[in-house]
Amino acid sequence: MTVGFINCDVITLTGRSKTLHGFMVKDAKLRNMGDYDTIMEESDSLVNLKGFTVLPGFIDSHTHLLHLGLGIDRVDLSDTDSFKEAKYYLQKSLDESTEDEWIIGHGFDETRWKRDHLPSKSDLDDISDNHPILIKRVCGHIAVANSMALEEFDSESKFVDADKGIIKEDPLWNLDDIIGVSLEDKKEAIEKAIKKAHSLGITGIHEIMDRDAWEAYKSLDEEKGLDLRVRGYVLHEESEDLEPVENSEHLSLRGVKIFVDGSLGGKTAALTEDYEDDPGNKGELLLSADEIEDIITDAEERGFQVMAHAIGDRAISSLLDAYESASQDPRKYRHRIEHGEMVDEVNTKRIRNMGLILSVQPNFAYNWSKEGGMNEKRLGKERLQKCNPFWDIQRSLVKMAFGSDTMPMSPMYGVYSATHHPILEQRISVYNALQSYISNSAYAGKDEEKLGELRDGMYADFTVLSENPLKSENLRDIEVIMTVVNGKIVYDSREE
Repeated sequence: MTVGFINCDVITLTGRSKTLHGFMVKDAKLRNMGDYDTIMEESDSLVNLKGFTVLPGFIDSHTHLLHLGLGIDRVDLSDTDSFKEAKYYLQKSLDESTEDEWIIGHGFDETRWKRDHLPSKSDLDDISDNHPILIKRVCGHIAVANSMALEEFDSESKFVDADKGIIKEDPLWNLDDIIGVSLEDKKEAIEKAIKKAHSLGITGIHEIMDRDAWEAYKSLDEEKGLDLRVRGYVLHEESEDLEPVENSEHLSLRGVKIFVDGSLGGKTAALTEDYEDDPGNKGELLLSADEIEDIITDAEERGFQVMAHAIGDRAISSLLDAYESASQDPRKYRHRIEHGEMVDEVNTKRIRNMGLILSVQPNFAYNWSKEGGMNEKRLGKERLQKCNPFWDIQRSLVKMAFGSDTMPMSPMYGVYSATHHPILEQRISVYNALQSYISNSAYAGKDEEKLGELRDGMYADFTVLSENPLKSENLRDIEVIMTVVNGKIVYDSREE
């Protein structure tokens, strides 16, 4: 069946200045872009978009979609402004739970609380000593647990402070196994999260997974199909015996994920100089140079991309040293640096020269780099000026992809964040922000031949917005009207 989409402004992202007002979808591909006569004559049906704007579907280059879905049924602490308020929501969940049931909170940011400090084990014990309670910070790299929850973690681990109830990094990656999330639970959570992604105009994601999550995605894809293009990156330590695979046109396994350091929020990102608000602490490298090099070699032998989390300047330098030393051809494999918040001019040039991809999160800058915000507290005023340097990255011709890290998962929020960076010199244009969230993300996932632009022969993945972001005076007011994946309308606000 051939469907014509008419009466719309089309942003193709092909670099063409010509304005198009319609196109056809046939066999899940785009056809007859701008050829109005053919569209009207040959379409079996027409969709009148009544002046709305069409652009290629957003591709979120760094997500935790499964965790987003699981979080729907957990305690959302993202809007709390004090531990007292967080405690209220945890207590409310406790009152609705069964005996011994885990209470999981997520998304809290103590730097926005009236009293800027992490809660402790005793704070959570005051809520209940009969239920295991754990709350994860918004960055995902640090959590606080009560005494009952701590019994499930290795108290001898360097990442566990049993006295304070603070858990960092590695132990948190296995949380779903610890609390007993089943395969069916994960599949149900993925389905819920996909609907959320559709409502935000997202047609594709690059998803960080453990081995069980990969199996959940595969099972769901084979049973029902995903209606979302998922490019998977499995934790390296769980990737044994795996290799790149195209499970379907919607689900592919692209690479392995490693963590070189932690987060600025948790004061675990590896810096060259001390944290401004924690003298003597420079964060921590989670992998040695030899370990990173071994992982790169192993990944390339299996044909995988390496997706490497590195936030602090020390972590980024260490990772780049490893890429230079161990990689046979970084550009060929399209190895990546995730976040790269403290990348400087020298390392930006190294990234460009190796052809690495820098996958960044514009919402991080907007959320935490404002005057008096968390990044200023952690880094001081001078280092803050070069935190998340999007303009410097762009003008250096580095391939910069945008993702959300689900904080929050909203491409239009990300576009707004990039164009309203708190550091004026690091703002980029709306068009370039759209390129980063769409075309460059397609490239990062090795999909640029079929996704990321609207032109004849490309997959019919596109998003319809309430107004043209290139002309809008307030990006935050723009709404997603429709989302189409593989020629199928998967979200339509006009039906709500």
